Amino acid sequence: MSKLIQSLKAKMLQSTKLLQQLASDRSRNAGRSPDTEHDYLRLGQSLLRRAKVAQDGLIGVVSDTLRPSTFQKRMSALRFTLQQRQLELLGSIIEPVSDEQAQRHIAAFDEQIARVQALLELRRRGLGGLRALRNSKRRALSGLPPDWRVQLCNRGRAGRYGAALLVAALTGCRPSELERGIKVWQTQDAATQEIEIHFEVAGAKVKREQGQPHRRLTYAAGDTHPLLSMIKALLPGTAETPVVVQVASAMNFSAEVQRLAGCLWPSHPHTVTAYCLRHQWGADAKRNGDADAVSRGLGHLSRKTQRVYGTASQGKPAHRLKPLRIEAERPVKGTAPEVAPTDPDEPESAS
Repeated sequence: MSKLIQSLKAKMLQSTKLLQQLASDRSRNAGRSPDTEHDYLRLGQSLLRRAKVAQDGLIGVVSDTLRPSTFQKRMSALRFTLQQRQLELLGSIIEPVSDEQAQRHIAAFDEQIARVQALLELRRRGLGGLRALRNSKRRALSGLPPDWRVQLCNRGRAGRYGAALLVAALTGCRPSELERGIKVWQTQDAATQEIEIHFEVAGAKVKREQGQPHRRLTYAAGDTHPLLSMIKALLPGTAETPVVVQVASAMNFSAEVQRLAGCLWPSHPHTVTAYCLRHQWGADAKRNGDADAVSRGLGHLSRKTQRVYGTASQGKPAHRLKPLRIEAERPVKGTAPEVAPTDPDEPESAS
């Protein structure tokens, strides 16, 4: 056995042992969804590319944040990405291995080892320095005009994301769910003869004990809310064939929401993101007095999650959305205090 082959085997063993140190019991069997793994790989590969040109390498790139949540997400993404890379490296070795091939493999394992060692050092250090306050999207709603969603959708109506903006506002969907495509169609109720508008969302962040695989929101076509008037203009009469509203990139959609909001309210102290539409939808549902509707409509399996989305006072009486029905595939679990419906004539909160 040549010295190069011996060295290669030693590198393989070293990188495997280092990865075992890096992987916690929780991360070995985290029950990640395919969407989460896809996001982790995309983020991890991006961080590794940035580390090649960064002055402080991978440690500097991962530590370049004041937010503990961002730091932990980067750590998790890199841990998963390096685990996948290890499998690729081991799978690429096909015997017999020539000396030239061994040299290439050794160089690849050296890079892998350096990355894992950097991640171990990051885990030892943790996130130092001052920590930024969490930029709550719920807080970002404060100070926006009561009809801010209508203004936003009107501003972007002629652009490539015009339909997606409307669907996000009317459903509170995640940007990643728009990537999958959301079905929109009209039907006529057989009993009442009223026209109804339906939205069907295939949920993201769905696991065995988390999330709603599918949910459906139904509005009355006769509802005079401006957002519904705009979506009706995009639908072909009462045809029951769904229109699929979809974006190619959730990230680009979110960037467009920020751009439009920046043009409309340049002095607003908080960043308005696509998730603000989600929080506003939750605020409307709370104002309507149905706590479970928040969980069903936003795609959650637990009632507890609804607490972080909007407040009833942010559901403005003259501008809130009022779905006829909100149906989810799974029953909502847990308990949450009922949200008392607010008198529509009650003066609006300053927030």
